[in-house]
Amino acid sequence: MQSKKFRPSLFVTLSAGVILVFSTVSPARVWGQERWPLYLPIVANQSNLAPADPNEQVTPEVPGEQIPPDATATPNAPETRSPGLPDPPTSTPEVPATSEAPATSVPDATATPDAPATQAPELPGSPTSTAEPEVPATPEVPATSEVPATSLPDATATPDAPATQAPELPESPTSTAEPGATPTRTSTTTLPNTPTATLESTPGSTPTATAPAEATPVVTPTATRQSGQAPYSPPGGLWLTAGELNNLPTSGSAWDNLKSAADEKASTPDLSDQDSNANVQILAKALVYARTGQTSYRNEVVDALKIITDDQTEAGGRTLALGRELAAYVISADLIDLQHVDPGLDGRFRNKLRELLTKTLDGKTLIETHEQRPNNWGTHAGASRAAVAVYLGDKAELERTAQVFHGWLGDISAYSGFSYNSDLSWQADSSHPVGINPAGATKDGHSIDGALPEEMRRGGSFRWPPASTNYAWEGLQGAFVQAEILARAGYPVYEWEDRALLRAVEFLYGINWPAESDDEWMPWMVNKIYGANFPTATKAHAGKNMGWTDWTHGN
Repeated sequence: MQSKKFRPSLFVTLSAGVILVFSTVSPARVWGQERWPLYLPIVANQSNLAPADPNEQVTPEVPGEQIPPDATATPNAPETRSPGLPDPPTSTPEVPATSEAPATSVPDATATPDAPATQAPELPGSPTSTAEPEVPATPEVPATSEVPATSLPDATATPDAPATQAPELPESPTSTAEPGATPTRTSTTTLPNTPTATLESTPGSTPTATAPAEATPVVTPTATRQSGQAPYSPPGGLWLTAGELNNLPTSGSAWDNLKSAADEKASTPDLSDQDSNANVQILAKALVYARTGQTSYRNEVVDALKIITDDQTEAGGRTLALGRELAAYVISADLIDLQHVDPGLDGRFRNKLRELLTKTLDGKTLIETHEQRPNNWGTHAGASRAAVAVYLGDKAELERTAQVFHGWLGDISAYSGFSYNSDLSWQADSSHPVGINPAGATKDGHSIDGALPEEMRRGGSFRWPPASTNYAWEGLQGAFVQAEILARAGYPVYEWEDRALLRAVEFLYGINWPAESDDEWMPWMVNKIYGANFPTATKAHAGKNMGWTDWTHGN
């Protein structure tokens, strides 16, 4: 995978990167022309973080080294959001989430919560994985969290709700912050099965924190959209619709980049390898097939999906790896219309996806990771969770995913069940920690508006200029894929919390930490979504869970 390039006077960890390209639109049917209705807010009371362990110390990451994981913490899980919809199931107390650890690090503390769901069978287990070793920092405070149960989707139904309506969701249980509480969540509604178009991204290099370096402030590109201009409102689909794909070019540098990646022999799919770029390679093939209808590309995608479905490749991995890898395969299955191309495989694939949501990997499930880890582990897990929910047509699971994401963006009334590290020095309000600092936040006279506290502390406790770490961009990779899937399902995520995702990108450019290497695909999305003018790379590298946005979002 591609290594990240860090700021001046910092050590950098370089990794091989794979440039992958994907193309879309095929004669094959691409689903998702209709999108789900807008959300209705759902509020779940959650607990805040537990007391930090005074014996833990935060140390900066050392380039090229795997740093031991943070002290174990237990997951927690409430969430909810969306006005106009019945209150979704509320979750209970947070469970201590374990800190991130390198591939060789000790597994996260076991957590296998499974909440009963009304009229809905329990989902299978979920994986864990880590894109980057976490600096041994003070352990995250344990907090119990509940694991939502999702209802089985209607295998043959397709969404037909108008874009302006919000999907009806089951009442959400109220979550408690008290440790030891048993999280429960009931879901009574299922969402019709919705095929969607998908994109893959190649895994990138593992960010590492190095010695403090002076950051040179630069002029920050900002969104140019006029106040009266309508917010970004994608037409639906999981990642792209057939109409969008048909309007994309089959010439030019972006197409050449995608086609070149699609023509290469893909690596063997492996959900346990957090650095595998097979996911974005397969995504490139799915995009080219969707755009051109050349069945040779589709056949390679089908072969890869058979491996993911039947070979237990997730075994021995962690939820960080699963979170990074899975979303692109789900999107690829949607792009080639697997449901009609190979109904038998599609049925097995859907069963596998349900299993992966709740399968324990290295002590944690994909759902638990999303609801407990307010960092790159959680955002990547959320991206794959959202993709699975849409592909299966599971409305309750999707609503829960949106609720947790809203809480991560800063709405603690929607969800506050994350287990944060004890180093809260980058938080605007340490008594109410969030995934992205609120608008206007400052500290010691410096703006920390848009900073990702749980990622910035990986470089060390608050200081100015900040100590170098690429975890912030790594966390945003999962966040942007999660956001796009939710936006296409009808949730106005890009406007939530004063455009939190835009502010996060502006913060990084403001401290002269531009997107580089396997993060290059994100500015293309940000510019299209917000009408911004962040610098973009020609033939942008694919990332850990997505890529090819210079073609899909650049036109």
